[in-house]
Amino acid sequence: MKQTIIVFTVAVLLPLLGAENNPAAGTWKLNIEKSKLAPGPPPKSATLVIEAQGDSVKMSYEEIEGDDSRVGYGYTATLDGKDYPLTGSSRPDLLRGAETVVLRRNGSRAFGGMFRKSGQVVMTDMTSVSKDAKTLKLIVNGVDAKGKLITLMTVWDKQ
Repeated sequence: MKQTIIVFTVAVLLPLLGAENNPAAGTWKLNIEKSKLAPGPPPKSATLVIEAQGDSVKMSYEEIEGDDSRVGYGYTATLDGKDYPLTGSSRPDLLRGAETVVLRRNGSRAFGGMFRKSGQVVMTDMTSVSKDAKTLKLIVNGVDAKGKLITLMTVWDKQ
């Protein structure tokens, strides 16, 4: 199973933004060694870019798989509990074709996200940024195409 889940969990990171000096803003690289990505092989690499844009956050994600194929997605959203569209490519694993993301703040350094397809939640995640703003942790929960519960914990280093 591919780790597209990582990509969408990263999308949840955006809720920490919302101000020009948001701790989640910047470029983040996946730390594969510190992450728990089972089941499935990890990607070769993954990059997350988060930008604060007034009250909104713009996020873009790119993942390079073991076979050098690329997956990416992005969105611009506000942490207001409303649905915002996802753009880009995704795989039919954990994200199962998610079309929108809903972001909500959960403290000054944490936020949660829900990814939906046709109004149904297909994945959730919780993102937090360390006090020194150098590490981002993302926990993703979802169900794969076979109905098996999947939980991933990813660690991201600020570049």
